Amino acid sequence: MIEIASQIIFCLVIAAFIGFLIGLVIGRAFAGEKNISYNSITAHGGAAGGNIYNKPLIRSSPRPMGKDNLQKIEGIDSDLESRLNELGIFHFDQIAKWSAKNSHWVEEYLTLEDNQVKEDNWIEQAQGLSTI
Repeated sequence: MIEIASQIIFCLVIAAFIGFLIGLVIGRAFAGEKNISYNSITAHGGAAGGNIYNKPLIRSSPRPMGKDNLQKIEGIDSDLESRLNELGIFHFDQIAKWSAKNSHWVEEYLTLEDNQVKEDNWIEQAQGLSTI
């Protein structure tokens, strides 16, 4: 009985080793040369990523009453508004709650000029518009 069990275990070990070798050979044959390095720039289509913990609060879609017209904020044109909407920013109160780190993250992600959010007073304008 022990002899049969040891033969079964031996056959299983041999089968596992052969399977490992076959997988290794096939994996190397189909893998080719892949020297792809992922970083924050390639992670989301070319824009610089920044620290993910500084990302502002975003929404998957606007609220049921519709999105705000972000073009009312000086410095946001229609193109920039659509890019902010793609990011998940639809409402004035979202921008009004940004910290300095949040605004810096958005500037990096959307490849805006440094301190554009601060210089154009987006946060202050959004605070005023969100109460209307």
